[in-house]
Amino acid sequence: MAQLVPPTALGAGRSPGAPGSLRARLRQAVRRRPAHIVFVPRETCRAVALQLALSLLGFAVLLLLNRHLGHGVTGLLGRWDAANYLSVAAHGYPDRLPLRADGVPGYSTIAFFPLVPGLIRAVHAVTGLTLAHAGVLVSWVAGAVAASGIHTLARAVVGSRAALVCVGLWACSPYAFVLWIPYSEAVFTAVLTWALVALVARRWVTAGLLCALAGTVRPTASVLVAVTALTGVVALAGRRDGVRPLAAVVLAPLGLAGSWLYLGSRIGSVTGWFAAQRAWGQSFDLGRGTLHFLRHAAGAHSPDMRYVAVLTTLAAVAVGTVALALDRRVPWPLVLLVAGAWLLMAGASGAPYSKPRFMLPFLPVLLLLPAPALARIRREVRWMVYGSGAVFAGWYGAGLLVLFRPAP
Repeated sequence: MAQLVPPTALGAGRSPGAPGSLRARLRQAVRRRPAHIVFVPRETCRAVALQLALSLLGFAVLLLLNRHLGHGVTGLLGRWDAANYLSVAAHGYPDRLPLRADGVPGYSTIAFFPLVPGLIRAVHAVTGLTLAHAGVLVSWVAGAVAASGIHTLARAVVGSRAALVCVGLWACSPYAFVLWIPYSEAVFTAVLTWALVALVARRWVTAGLLCALAGTVRPTASVLVAVTALTGVVALAGRRDGVRPLAAVVLAPLGLAGSWLYLGSRIGSVTGWFAAQRAWGQSFDLGRGTLHFLRHAAGAHSPDMRYVAVLTTLAAVAVGTVALALDRRVPWPLVLLVAGAWLLMAGASGAPYSKPRFMLPFLPVLLLLPAPALARIRREVRWMVYGSGAVFAGWYGAGLLVLFRPAP
């Protein structure tokens, strides 16, 4: 007669600290629920329509406030980073770094990656629009593409209703104003989100190609490159999908490395981009610059909303990363992406007021946390949240672009 063995007796011969049981517990701790990518055109169109509607509302507020402050539209569209992208689109890159009186390299457009000015120049040539208006068109089209990618990615993790909320919250977030002008965030978010869709769907060649394309938009693509390469290596080690993950590992860094080499070649130096970046005060100093800014903000006598924005971003992303790690619905490459973005944001010096803007392309992943709860409340309340957020983004953008001196 067969004898039933109590479940607790099955592991009686193995000590609690045995490697086998430890591995099992670790696997259980890091195991993620499978996320299945499904593209639903009708739902995606709703997400894009929501993003465009909120952008129209926020942009209208921005333009009205800009006019009230006595500034023209052309000046608004050519502020800060936009001026540099438009300069490259109009004149190309310089052939040398400018030098200050003390011999230190000065500000140069060599620090700005080539895809966005290339797109602006192409749209200008095809449509006849001014470069500034061509840059707006590039950002708006890229924003719509980004919204479709955000919805597709979020739908696989939190469902269709919450995915629509993710798009809405991203489109009305305080720094969404950079999605309406010739900045690079809209293009980078579009490429980033679709690269993540391909990565979660294990479309390795597509993920590698999109990651390489992201490397021609912004240097922050280094986070995506690392995550894509690591995901491919893990898949290879686990013998999943044969050798196809190798394509992602090989392709992922090509755009970033190519941009560095191309920009350096413009001034005849392999390290030319890094020299140009340092001239803007940008370098990875393990957080010393961020700590200096935090001490300055803590000792400031006059309140400044930008201090609050930076401090809130640093704290919220750190807490959000931990929450994402604990949520088993979220694929681990997305958790690593946000963790890497936080490390790069906190560890890099220079342009402290730009840190919240830096996180905008990565924000949709963090929005996976509050979106399900907001999706359960009444539709009228959600629309109030979206509308007030878009109005605030337009108002805040007018302040940062027109009134304040440091670049947003």
